[in-house]
Amino acid sequence: MTSDGTPAGRPTSEEPPRLRTPRQPTTLPDWMLDPPPPRRTLGVRVAEAVAALPGAARVRRRWWAWQDRDRLYQRYPNSFKFVAIVVSWVVVMVLVMLIYALYSQA
Repeated sequence: MTSDGTPAGRPTSEEPPRLRTPRQPTTLPDWMLDPPPPRRTLGVRVAEAVAALPGAARVRRRWWAWQDRDRLYQRYPNSFKFVAIVVSWVVVMVLVMLIYALYSQA
């Protein structure tokens, strides 16, 4: 039932769900209804050749595990913020000293 008390129009559990057929035949051309298979590009061919190498599946699983790991900046966000502040301060000081050294030579 919907919120206004009318039946929801869903089939009962005994009725198998049926696909709704369109009232009119489609006007799409045949090439759109049944498109040709996509062309195998050079990238697809290379990927298939690499995937066929022995041990490629193991390397791929290890790569996926490496990508799904928790990064240090995710595990320790406040520590990384502190380290970033210190590193940026050091970089700024090095740049200031470099500029000072360049101007003092003139």
